[in-house]
Amino acid sequence: MSEIIVACRSFIGVDLHKTTVTLVAVAPDGTEIARLTINTKCREKIRLWLLGLPGPSHMAVEAVGFVEWFIEYFRPYVDRIDIADATELSNRRGKRRKNDYKDALDVAQRLARGECPCGYIADDELMQLRKLGRHWRQLSKLLALNKQFMKSILLAANLRGPKFDGASAQRWLLAHGHLLKPAQRMAFANFTRVVQLIELQREPLRYAIIMASRSERFAPMTKLLQSVPGIGEIWSCMITAEIGPFNRFPNADALEFWAGMTADLKESAGRTQSGKITKAGSRTLRWALCNAALTMCHSDAGQEAIRQRLIRKTGGIKGKANTAMGRRLLRTLYAMVRDNRPYQAGAPRNRNAAANKARAAKRASKTRKNGKEAA
Repeated sequence: MSEIIVACRSFIGVDLHKTTVTLVAVAPDGTEIARLTINTKCREKIRLWLLGLPGPSHMAVEAVGFVEWFIEYFRPYVDRIDIADATELSNRRGKRRKNDYKDALDVAQRLARGECPCGYIADDELMQLRKLGRHWRQLSKLLALNKQFMKSILLAANLRGPKFDGASAQRWLLAHGHLLKPAQRMAFANFTRVVQLIELQREPLRYAIIMASRSERFAPMTKLLQSVPGIGEIWSCMITAEIGPFNRFPNADALEFWAGMTADLKESAGRTQSGKITKAGSRTLRWALCNAALTMCHSDAGQEAIRQRLIRKTGGIKGKANTAMGRRLLRTLYAMVRDNRPYQAGAPRNRNAAANKARAAKRASKTRKNGKEAA
């Protein structure tokens, strides 16, 4: 990065909003060259402004949720473009009067000094895979929400329902819908149609994700991740797309912090208290990791034992335990990719172990009771 910075003649900081954008260009010594505040619809004027700057040029845009279009459109008109980490910039700036010009100028000057905290910009192929995974997450959450509504309707009517996939729910409605009151029956039928529609939309999406995971670029990584029980083609593809190259993180701690799964520590009066996770990274990645970790616990007795211990430690809060298991899985995946070694599965989980143990204890108690009576 230092070689690129020395070669550049202009450094551009960008403060992007939904309708306006402020750009400030500085020389290598930090002196301002030009500035521009304009509506985001005026793309041609922004392009001409960028082309009028002395080159080579290096631009950084402060990260926001809608930055993608800006990067895609203006990437060809600068020699290098980066995303500036908004959270880290805010920490470094401290308390000062905030406005768009000062924010853009600060990014440009830090870029010139080589002190701007920059993030990773995925290429177009990786970004398209991310979009597929995020769309899958949104449809899955919508599907789960509608199924929860259907369950609540049947619970209110004191009825046992179907499996709650579209076909099963439709068959149940035709056979037992008369047990519901008219308003409940109408609501259940509407939710059933929504579930069927979402399932119909997920099938081509599932096919697209699986085909992408089997491509020449992503196949080695997804195959390695799929050695973990609980990580199938969908999960492996989503995790690969959200993280990108694992080697851009120096260690597992850096990856955990980037994913937003590190506890937010609070210090007061010399005491340190661990709070909730920071949630600074991709929510899709955290969702995939926690769900994959929960599935892994269903097939690995050792991991399930750890999860049960965490549940007891957190006072029976399963959500915290599942998040902790997702964090453990993330560190495991980092080690697997670093060493290029597949996952070593533990002993399979015996799902009937608790029931068998209870039956054995009951038989032992009955034997002791019969022995005492015989004596």
